[in-house]
Amino acid sequence: MSRTLAEYLGVSNASFLSNIRQLESAASDPRLDIKLALEIASNSSNLIARSGLDPSDTTNEEVYLDLNNRFLRDDKLIQEKMKELDSKSTYESIITYNLKDLIADKNCFALKHSTVKRHLKKNPPKNLLKKLGYRSLDSLLKREALATVLACALLIESNSWRNQYYDNYKKLTPGDFESRKIEILQPRTTKNWTALSKEILSTINSTVISSKELGGIIILPIDTTIDGLISSTIIFALDQINQIRIFSVFAKIHQVRENFGTIIADASQGKTESLALIAGQNIPWHIIQKFYDRFEEKFPVEIFEPHVQVEDTSLINIEDAMSKIHASLEYFLNSSCCAVKDKLEVVSFNIKDVAVNALNKKPYSERCNDYFRESLWSELILRYISQSSLEESLNTQMDNKLLEGQTSTGYLNPAFGV
Repeated sequence: MSRTLAEYLGVSNASFLSNIRQLESAASDPRLDIKLALEIASNSSNLIARSGLDPSDTTNEEVYLDLNNRFLRDDKLIQEKMKELDSKSTYESIITYNLKDLIADKNCFALKHSTVKRHLKKNPPKNLLKKLGYRSLDSLLKREALATVLACALLIESNSWRNQYYDNYKKLTPGDFESRKIEILQPRTTKNWTALSKEILSTINSTVISSKELGGIIILPIDTTIDGLISSTIIFALDQINQIRIFSVFAKIHQVRENFGTIIADASQGKTESLALIAGQNIPWHIIQKFYDRFEEKFPVEIFEPHVQVEDTSLINIEDAMSKIHASLEYFLNSSCCAVKDKLEVVSFNIKDVAVNALNKKPYSERCNDYFRESLWSELILRYISQSSLEESLNTQMDNKLLEGQTSTGYLNPAFGV
């Protein structure tokens, strides 16, 4: 079964088998990989049957086409429901309103606006100023939401500008942060913003951008002629909210570190060091947070409080949130780790993969499975570290490193997130 999981993940069977053996040995050989592989096969077969197809007589390409068609049909249902509820507002305004309602009780640990403004004044985003038609930074900051300014600047300014900006973070202290609500924002409806939004969309192929450091999600104008764009925007906005929550707790737990600023500078650029090494595996913070989100009763109060409480670790279940928007999306509940496999050919049921594939009309040969693979790897590690012996090791290592100000020297594998 380890070979099966390796094929799902698209990794070398030999190295993966070695990793699994280490985990099994450390967890007293619970054979969790076998159970997980069987669950994936069973759950995926059930999903195919729920589509009215025969699991024993349906090709991967047929499954792929059915998933894409389903997603686009569901997107039209969501559009219709939104317009029934509010026929006068734009789709992005309706999405923004609903997201604000969804995260009303969710805070984040974010940079103070005064700190970011000070950094921008040292290093003005001249390209952004030009594209939006502003003559001065003061004028830009007076009229535009700060999280929108920073998120766009980090996308369109040069690498040199980004490097200079992030260098400022190395001097950050916990006093530069505060607890506040996550912001859901929309750019102003001007000709310059419309042009810039189209440029960003063509570059990153998304109508959602975010600033993790400021706790802001920005919903760009939505072209309703693009099938699947409404649902995709909501899905990846929810995903970015989770990323903000993960960054927020990561920043909180490092408040006592002497090199706090350097840690934040690295984390803002997607480079963080692991807090634990379990059976040869670097355990990234996002998996640790998912662990405590799932098993609240295992939250080690003595390690994290007073800086972090168990409610800080809670994350949004994207499939559950989408199913509440429209019942037809209940199909995707508990499907983040589901896929069908024919030899080395894998088709993902993960709603983020399906969104990317349907929205971009990707041919079968170019399909996206990345989110399924990330979810599968996370799920596998979660199941192993939930074993009492590995859980104890995880807590001990985190306690030692956070108290002593020491972290693992190995950077995380970017293929599986940060």
